[in-house]
This record gives sequence, C-alpha cells and structure tokens, in this order.
Amino acid sequence: MRPTADAGVLERLYGADVPPFALLRRQRPGVPGPAPVELLFGTVETAETIEAVETVRSPDGTSATGAAPGPRLLALLPFRLLAEHGLPCHDDGTPLRVLRVREHHILPESAFTGRHAPAQRPMEWQDAGFTTTDAQYEDLVQEFVASDAARDGLNVLLRRDWTARLPDPRPAVAVELFRRLLTTESGAYWTFAVHTGGARPVTLVGASPQGHVGVESGRVVMNPLCGTYRRPPEGTRAGDLLAFLADRKESEELATTVDAELAMLCRLAGPGVRVEGPFLRGMAHLVHTQCRISGPTAAGARETLARALFASTVVGSPYARACRAIHQYEATGRGYYGGLLALIGRDGSGEEELDTAAVIRTLIVDHRGEARLSVGATVGGGSSPEAEAAETRAKARAVLSALTADAPAAGPARTPRARTDPDLDAAVRDALARRHAALSSFWTRGAAVPPMDAAPVLVLDPGGDARTELAALLHLVTAVHGPAEVVRHDAPGVVRTLVRHPAPVLLASGPGRPDDPGCARMAGLRRTAAALVRERPPDGPPVAGVGLGFQVLALAALPDARVVPRTGGTGLAREVEVFGRPVTAAFRNAHAIVSGPDGREVIALRERAVRGVQFRPESVLTTDGAGVLRRLLG
Repeated sequence: MRPTADAGVLERLYGADVPPFALLRRQRPGVPGPAPVELLFGTVETAETIEAVETVRSPDGTSATGAAPGPRLLALLPFRLLAEHGLPCHDDGTPLRVLRVREHHILPESAFTGRHAPAQRPMEWQDAGFTTTDAQYEDLVQEFVASDAARDGLNVLLRRDWTARLPDPRPAVAVELFRRLLTTESGAYWTFAVHTGGARPVTLVGASPQGHVGVESGRVVMNPLCGTYRRPPEGTRAGDLLAFLADRKESEELATTVDAELAMLCRLAGPGVRVEGPFLRGMAHLVHTQCRISGPTAAGARETLARALFASTVVGSPYARACRAIHQYEATGRGYYGGLLALIGRDGSGEEELDTAAVIRTLIVDHRGEARLSVGATVGGGSSPEAEAAETRAKARAVLSALTADAPAAGPARTPRARTDPDLDAAVRDALARRHAALSSFWTRGAAVPPMDAAPVLVLDPGGDARTELAALLHLVTAVHGPAEVVRHDAPGVVRTLVRHPAPVLLASGPGRPDDPGCARMAGLRRTAAALVRERPPDGPPVAGVGLGFQVLALAALPDARVVPRTGGTGLAREVEVFGRPVTAAFRNAHAIVSGPDGREVIALRERAVRGVQFRPESVLTTDGAGVLRRLLG
C-alpha cells in the first residue's frame, strides 16, 4: 500500500469493471494548504456489528499483526447501529459496509481540478425536489416546539430529504460529482466519494464539515460543531458575521453541543481532557463554529469507535431522549445519514489511527440511480419554524449548488470570499477570544489528577438516561477530589450504602420533575435524599447534590421548599453568587426550587453537611465549576 503520485491511476475509475473505491480529501484542522486526495481500492464486505470488524489484516486478506503505516479499512456505519447501545431507531436494514484497503494512492488535487483532469461527464437529474414542503417541515418543527420535551430543554435534529433520480449512476459519475465538490466547495473536514461496487452498489458523495471521533498520537479527539452563519451570495458581511459570533443563543448552543460531546469523550479518554476553541470553519456558503476536545486514549481504535456512536450534532441533547424524539418524529430510517465514515489504519510509528466524518451534506445514490440528500436543523423550545426550514434549505443548497448545476470550470477549489480588512480579522479574533474566555477554565486549561488513595466519592446515578451524562461530572470529581464510584438509584440496599459511606456522597443530575407524584423513580430519590439528610452525621463527610440531586436534597432539607417551572428557558448561563463568590453557571433543569414567603429561587444550599447547587458545575458554561465542586465535597 505504498502511496504514489501517478495520476494515470485515475483512468482505472473510468473502466468497465471498476473495483470498490474511495476518494478522500481530509482537511485536518490547523494544517495549512490544501490536502491531497487519497484514492483507496479494495474489497467490500459487510459486518453485523463494529465489534465483528477485524481492523488489522494483510493485503492478501489473512490476519496480520504488522504495523505498516497507512489506512487498513474504511467503514460505512449506518444510523441504525444506535440499537447496539440500546437506543431506539428505525431499523431500515442498511448494512455496515467495510472497504478493506488493498491499494492506497495519494494524488494532488489538481489531478481532478486542473487542466489535465479527465474529461467532465454530463449530469442529468430527474424528479428532483424535497419530499416535504417548507410548510410541512415547519409544522413538524412547531409540533416539537409545543411538546413537553422541548419545554423541558430537549434539543433534537429533525431531518428532511431531497430526492432525485440519476439515470446514469456509473462509478465515473461519482468521480465527476467528487470533482465538482472539490472545485466549488471549501472548508469541509472530509470531501469524499465512496463506491461499494458489487451487483447492488451504493455511492456516497459529500463534503462533511463535521469530524466526529479520532485517535491520533495517543489522544482521542472530537470536533463538536454547531452554529450556522449563512453567507450571502455577495460574500461575508462584516456586521452580520460579528453579530453571529456575539449571539448568545449561538454560543450557548455550541456550548451545549460541547457538553454533550464531553460526556462522550470522558467515557473514551483518561484524565487530562481539554477543550480548545471556538474556531470558525468557513465553507463556500456557510460558516460554522466548532471546538476541539481531546484526552489520552483509554482504548483501541475499534473500541473507541464502537463506544462513540454517534455525534450529538446529528442527534441532539440530552442524547438518549433525542434518539427517542427522532424515532417519534421521523417516520423512516436514516440510512447512512447521521452515521459515520471511519478510516482505521496505522501512523508512521506503527500506532493505531482513527479518523471519522459524520455522514452529513452527503448525497447517497443506490444501484437504481435513486439519490437522496438528507439535511436537518437542531430544534429546541425557542426555535422558529421558519428559520429552521430556511437552515435546511441553506444546507441542501450548499451541496446541491455543486452537484446539480452545470459542471464548473476546472481550477482550484473556490474559497470563501477573502477578508482583506485587518480590522475585521482582528474583530473576529477578539470575538472568538471572548467566547473562549467565557468557558470553564477547568476544561480549557486542563487539571492535574490528585492522589487516588482517598476513599472514593459515591455518585448516585438518578436514572432516566442520566448515565449517558455522568462521565464529565465523574471526570471533574476525580480531578478535584480523587476516585469516584457510581451507584444506581435502584441498587439493592442503596440507602444503607450511601448513609454509611465514610466519604462524601454526591447526588447527580438527571431529567424529571423532583416532586412528580406519579413517578416511582422520583419518589425513590426523595426517600433516599430524606434518609441522607436525616441519618448522615451533621459533622461528617458532606452529602452534596447538583441539578436534580440538589433539588431532591433541598426538598428534604428545607421545610418550605417547593418546585416551580423555571422561567427564561433552559440551558442558559446565568451570573449567580455561590457561597459568597460570583459564578457564571449553566442551568439545565426545567424546574427550580423556591423557598420562603416571597418564593425566592434557591441557587445553592449549605446546611451543615448538606450542600448543593442548582446548576451543572461540569458544564463548559460554568466558569468555576471545579471550585464549586471542591467546596461541595471538601
């Protein structure tokens, strides 16, 4: 699998019997200049699960343990694999396909876009258009916005589909579509064409701005992306771009996405997770904001991939509840949309490498020429149906303007209109720096791990999908105190275990209204909190709570405490005072605790050994989360 710069290898893509192949341009963040194009030839197989995929194999198909550098396989992971995690999804039977790499060639972009590129192929599209009208999509958004789930703070990406028929779906057409994207699009994380070959081939062609999970140089890396500025045809408007960067809703949506990805990354990485950014990812028609989060690897590439399905940006948050909403509001399966392309191989040192791209902004063509492009908008309680419909049109137009228009002239990829105003460049840097400064210093600077010989903090998992959100909190607990162990709220003897524990006890957050009379889970949590307040020694190690955990403790500790719906929405950062210190804090729960005749909201609680805060100290929006948690557990 030696790389080569022989452009003649392209002619094999136009023959009568083309083997399965993939064309990839992977534009890694921070790497200057245009990336080359990788051409992979190989064989395609299917697998039932990611665990069944053998990641290391020699070119002749036998098992191998060698460490020769280069890509070994490209996996096409359909969205239905969420079922492997016990999450609901429509099972449309889309297979997990694996391109086993036998040849790896590296070509300059000019081999596709320059004067000596192969001749352009004419393109003909029939019966093209969205399967739903704007009004129908707006009705779907409005239905969700009016739901209890949206009012409780759920955000979910809801899709719509553009379809067409391509009478000539030959592999050469896939190459032409790829060439068009190289010529007209810019800023994509991966630009790609994958052709599976065989009797019923499937072709994927796209320009995905979203990398998901990777393993590089011993670190697991994720690149959460959220926020969309729609670039006008005449180019970037300075005022609009700066207003986008200053928009509180946009910055909090990105932070919410980073929180969701942090919860996933902290399950995949060891101590030392760090958040960088935000950065801009500029494309031909759109500008996105994204961050980079990383930490030391704790597992191999295949296990990391299996545990990282899928990006929260294509699902929503909280993750498990968003999966259920997609299952409810989308009537059909997603196929590969929202899934991943995953490239696994070895680097120059023989270490495993993993690179992935979310299957978005991607046209998928089956063996009959039936083409589908799925796009979506992340919808929450404050969404405008008209604005979300406009966002789906913009995302579709970003791909379709390249794939369905007349073939563009050969030449280098078109880049966004250059900013030549140094004052604007400085203003953009300042805006991004302000947003970075507003993030939690614990995550942006990293933290040393204290000695692990102390008695562990017992963290109560309150159920209701909280387990998927616990990892970031556990990472923070470990950094400020030492070891932590999780115990489920419904474990046998859980109350006795918590009451007798010789170290701090922490009740974690989760979904639900703490005084819900019809919920057995909430009734059990209230009994547990009451027992802890009543039976833990007042001068002993503290019992603390955050979010929902704080709420059930406050109901037990404060005789006049009561629950009311929160005002001002959910998921918002607020300036509050906690134990005499100012903190910018992330409030996620849909309900609040109030106390006293004036119904004043209780933000923090410190009643002898009973302590807690209403907000989430582990969020990137909470500026001194580590300090707050240290005071709760100390």
